[in-house]
Amino acid sequence: MEEEEEEGAGGGEEVVQIRLGDKCYPVCKRKLIEQSDYFRALYRSGMREAEQGQEEQLLRGGLSALGLELVLDFINTSCLARLEQEGEEEPPLLEELVEAASYLQVTPLLRLLLSQVRLGNCLELHHLAQVYGLQDLHDACLDFMASNYHQVLRRPDTRVHLHLPHALQQHLKERRMRGTATLVAIGDFMGTSSLGPSPGCHPQAEAPWSMLRYDEEAEQWLPLANNLPPDLVNVRGYGSAMLDNYLFIIGGYRITTSQEISAAHCYNPCLNEWSQLASMNQKR
Repeated sequence: MEEEEEEGAGGGEEVVQIRLGDKCYPVCKRKLIEQSDYFRALYRSGMREAEQGQEEQLLRGGLSALGLELVLDFINTSCLARLEQEGEEEPPLLEELVEAASYLQVTPLLRLLLSQVRLGNCLELHHLAQVYGLQDLHDACLDFMASNYHQVLRRPDTRVHLHLPHALQQHLKERRMRGTATLVAIGDFMGTSSLGPSPGCHPQAEAPWSMLRYDEEAEQWLPLANNLPPDLVNVRGYGSAMLDNYLFIIGGYRITTSQEISAAHCYNPCLNEWSQLASMNQKR
């Protein structure tokens, strides 16, 4: 890789031309020094390569042109526009990006990746974090996969290195169980003096309560969640089960019409989110 320096028009920002193979990439020298620990050390070291723009710099490790383009694009724009265009599917550019960002020590980019972990890329990022020794990214992937454990298990992936090993599955299950255990009561508590929250503490306070949790600090029962799906309001007689720290609510009947329902819902306490599952074949 070669560097060629040139002054910006009108005495503006100094631009460095990064050459890799037969391609040349312009980048602001100031941003390069700010964002890359590699180039910051190079320019501040007093080495001949930093003083003479025409000197060739050899980047060992097989840095790809695509990876360099992605990193320099981030340095110039402070965003990952090309990755964001990939949508929810696992980005094919991640490996090149992480390899180049790790080699050039672009810490702001690696830090940004912590907030970019999604269902479509969590396994790939976890694998890359292990390969390049990125502990913060590794932990962020584990937290995401533990919080979305069942979705990760259901995600099909044919690549061998992205299969979820049994040991990792067990670790994610244990990670889901971290925190303080909470006592949950499920039933119809209307008119029960010992159970039920204080009036006005829930947006649907006029509706009979059916799912409560005990707050040990406040020493009172509170709603399990303040975001109960509309389909579960005024529903009783449902089946419930806990699995891997998920709460499943299935079936039941509406107290306003006595009509049985086939709906199924799942509550994820790690995210404080409800999701609707496939309905049962029969109402019960």
